[in-house]
Amino acid sequence: MIFFLYGSDSFRRRQKLNELKERFMSAVDALGQSLIVLDDSKTNPQELQEKISSGSLFTKKRMIVIENIFANKNEAVFTLLLSVCAKNAGADDNAIVFNEEDIVASKLKAEAKKLNNWLKKQPFVQEFKALNPAQVIAFAQKEIQERKSKIEISALNLLCTRTGNDLWQLNNEIAKLTAATGDKIISKNLVEELVKNEIDDNIFALTDALGSKNIKTSLQLLEEQFAAGLSAEYILAMFLRQFKIMLEIKVIQNQGNVSESMIASKLKLHPFVVKKGLSQSNKFSLDELSNLWEQLLELDFRQKKGQVDIKSELYALIAGLL
Repeated sequence: MIFFLYGSDSFRRRQKLNELKERFMSAVDALGQSLIVLDDSKTNPQELQEKISSGSLFTKKRMIVIENIFANKNEAVFTLLLSVCAKNAGADDNAIVFNEEDIVASKLKAEAKKLNNWLKKQPFVQEFKALNPAQVIAFAQKEIQERKSKIEISALNLLCTRTGNDLWQLNNEIAKLTAATGDKIISKNLVEELVKNEIDDNIFALTDALGSKNIKTSLQLLEEQFAAGLSAEYILAMFLRQFKIMLEIKVIQNQGNVSESMIASKLKLHPFVVKKGLSQSNKFSLDELSNLWEQLLELDFRQKKGQVDIKSELYALIAGLL
């Protein structure tokens, strides 16, 4: 059985992936010994074959989660995966779940394109596009109701305006607001007091401090984020978002002389985000940004598998960069 989850909305993709994992563990393997999670953006066919072939001795069925595979540059990997998937498409023994960001088909090489086209024809395919404003409001209402809380209409509109379609931030803010109100209705005044704007100045200040190699300020700003009630998972998600933007901007800059408006159009970002990203990316070399991005991806992967204390790792990551 093959599942293909893809799209720019990483929050709802992650929700769906967690749902599939929970269903598998509940029905097949409560200890998760037959659940294999692979981040295979850099693997080769031999390594991939070994990982897929290794299973639990105690259960016949397995779930294999493959993430970021379309970032892999090795065409032979896609040939292997297409063969493996074709054999498992109609079988009940194994569930293979692909979890991917937006895929630009025109940028894929031949074998990767074959796998992408094949996956999109399977029964269990779900695309997670970024939500529009009305959908964000509906999403927020549902999340608040599920937490047994209520919110004023004016407060709901302000909350969604300040968070935009960043569902990671929206979810974090809803958690703070419902914790602060208990069984009372969330008011507009409380949203104004607790919810930051979509463009978080503290995150920008922190990345600025990192770019300036200012260890004291960087660690102090990180501590302030935690003191303000932000979760380590949320801060990591913001880091991933911000440094991805900076890296993409740097790559485009290195390709030639381009304007802010051209970068904004190419990356489909708000001009203000590009302006801030440009000022910050100039403080890093391309190698520095690439290295940091890989470290953040590794930390994100390890925290999803429950292998790390994210808060401690974020402190260590910052200290190690400066």
